[in-house]
Amino acid sequence: DSGGAGADKNFVFSQNVPSATWSITHNLGKYASVSITDSAGTIVYGEVEYISINEVEVTFRSAFAGKAYLN
Repeated sequence: DSGGAGADKNFVFSQNVPSATWSITHNLGKYASVSITDSAGTIVYGEVEYISINEVEVTFRSAFAGKAYLN
């Protein structure tokens, strides 16, 4: 498989305004794994709550901007 139909779906979310709670709608149709990085590219850990198979909410101790990678 060259990564076509069998390739796993993924989604990248950009949180441009610093926030301690990120609400992410990804529409992947599954409970996606979530990896977070701050604006410097450092991995950050937060509390992930699955709202539905298409939405997660991630809560952190302090507000920051960065990216969430879901797959």
